[in-house]
Amino acid sequence: MPRTSIGVTVGDWDKLTHSVTEETTGDAPALRVLHEKLQGFLTEFQQLAQEQSFHAARKQEATRRINEILEEGRKTASALKMGLKLRHGNRSETLVKYGIQPLRPKKRKKKTESPADGEASS
Repeated sequence: MPRTSIGVTVGDWDKLTHSVTEETTGDAPALRVLHEKLQGFLTEFQQLAQEQSFHAARKQEATRRINEILEEGRKTASALKMGLKLRHGNRSETLVKYGIQPLRPKKRKKKTESPADGEASS
């Protein structure tokens, strides 16, 4: 059984609530109760959809602000790290305290003879 989209369903409810009148439900109290119930659902749906749109807009604003803060914060943190490196020196082990890797000299690999080279010269 295929599912009906929300727009089609709400459109159907809207049409029903506007086309069913007191004349239609006059001698059928059960229809009047169902009609009023459907009107309540339609009104609540519309209010919730409006609230959802409001929250979506607020979420977009919050996301935009978060991205701005992240960008500015990254720049500020980078500047602070550079300042600490200038103050202490980029090779200072004190930088580790701030979560900054100091510049360390690279270790040189020792040259070792491979066993194949050693056998060839014998």
